[in-house]
Amino acid sequence: MNTPADSNTRENANTNTDISITANATGFSTKTLNPQILVTLWNVERLGSFSAVARETGWSQPAISQQIRKVERELDAKLVQRTSHGVGLTPIGRILARHGQLIDNRVTQAVKDVEEYQRNGSTHIRLVAPPSVCSSFVARVLVHISKTSDIRVSLMQMEPPEAMDALEQGLADCAIIFQYNSLPALVGPDDLEVSPFGIDPLMLLIGANNTIARQYESSHLPVQLVSARAEQWIAGCETCQANLVSLAHAAGFTPEITHSTDDFWATQNLVEVGMGVSIVSRLATTAGMQSNLAALPIADNNAFRTVCFVTRKADDRPSVARVKDEIEKASHQYLESI
Repeated sequence: MNTPADSNTRENANTNTDISITANATGFSTKTLNPQILVTLWNVERLGSFSAVARETGWSQPAISQQIRKVERELDAKLVQRTSHGVGLTPIGRILARHGQLIDNRVTQAVKDVEEYQRNGSTHIRLVAPPSVCSSFVARVLVHISKTSDIRVSLMQMEPPEAMDALEQGLADCAIIFQYNSLPALVGPDDLEVSPFGIDPLMLLIGANNTIARQYESSHLPVQLVSARAEQWIAGCETCQANLVSLAHAAGFTPEITHSTDDFWATQNLVEVGMGVSIVSRLATTAGMQSNLAALPIADNNAFRTVCFVTRKADDRPSVARVKDEIEKASHQYLESI
């Protein structure tokens, strides 16, 4: 989007911002903007001056000023303001710039996708997934795919919010995420498709000699979370911590969170030395658990998370479908049916 073009083309194009104003059913006005002006506003915010935008994009500085002034008149709103360091955006300008950033990301990614396709066809897939998935079954799936096809999968570890951002920004082709039943579902752009794979129960990770663990050995009944209210707690990522707090509040107490880590082995070590207890997924425990710890089922209807596969709705490449199918088949050995 920022590639310099012929200056005459730039000068001629700047006068047309493609803004149409029509009355809708409520009497308010709706406006359709040329995507270029949104990207221009994003560049102004990013670079801090019209001259810097002009140098990077190939537009002339007067053309950029004229383009923005015309849009301000059409919208009847100030978009750019002078600052001590150059120019900045007004609140409305920043709102529009966010959309310009997304457009610029998508156009940049489109160029990369074409270049990637020209180099490797459509067989290089960028997958992001949370630590518990990476450490359990995904690695085996990727080995199988590499041995049975020409598909090359690059794996990067990310928690769900970051994974959704990576998809939105075009930095990943597909993602495995989890969504806690106790929390609102993650919301992404409309062009993302979320396909549930299965349910991953949540467990109370505690020392095997803890009274709660010994009681479970006798009854084999799921534990009431309130029985651990006096314990200190070890939280996971930001989303996992929100889930812990939600489940604890539903059980009638506020957890005393003293440590936070998304590293399951670090969590185990902290629990082992008596620094607290934690809520972990059953999937995480399949990667290995120390013998002096216990993972106990929790008596709460929301004590689970749903593992999902996310991709773009328009991405109909057979390689993406193959990756999804192989991961889904492998997940059935680790997840409960929905």
